[in-house]
Amino acid sequence: MVPRAAALRPLRRGLLSLQRPAAYQQQVRRYTSEQKQPSPSVSFTHTHPTPSYNSHGTCVSQGEFYKTFGRPVAKCLLLAMFTYQLVFWGWTKLEQDEIKAERQAEISKLEAQVKVLQEDATSAGVDTVKKL
Repeated sequence: MVPRAAALRPLRRGLLSLQRPAAYQQQVRRYTSEQKQPSPSVSFTHTHPTPSYNSHGTCVSQGEFYKTFGRPVAKCLLLAMFTYQLVFWGWTKLEQDEIKAERQAEISKLEAQVKVLQEDATSAGVDTVKKL
C-alpha cells in the first residue's frame, strides 16, 4: 500500500508546475526525480494540462512565442494586406478602364447612327432637328 502523501505527490507536482515560476519548477523537478516513483498499479489522471518545456528545462509560455515571432508575423500580415490592396486597386482600375472603353464605343456608334440619320434626312428634304 502506498502512503497517501506519496500517492498525491504527482498530482501536487502537476499543480505546482502550472502556478510557480520557472526557477521553482526546476527545483521541484530535480527534487521529485530523485524520489522513488509510485508503483505502476496506482494510476493518476491529471485534469490540468502539463506545461511544455524548452531544451533548457524552462516553461515556454504563450507570451514568449509572441515576443520571439510577433515581429515576423506582423511583417507577413502587413505585407499580405499591402499586396491584397495593390492587386485589388489594379483590378478595379482595369475594370473601370474596360467600362469606359465600352461606353465610349457605344457613344461613337450612336453618334455614327445620328450622323447617318441626319444625312438621310437632309437628302430627303426633311428639316433637321433644331439645335438647342
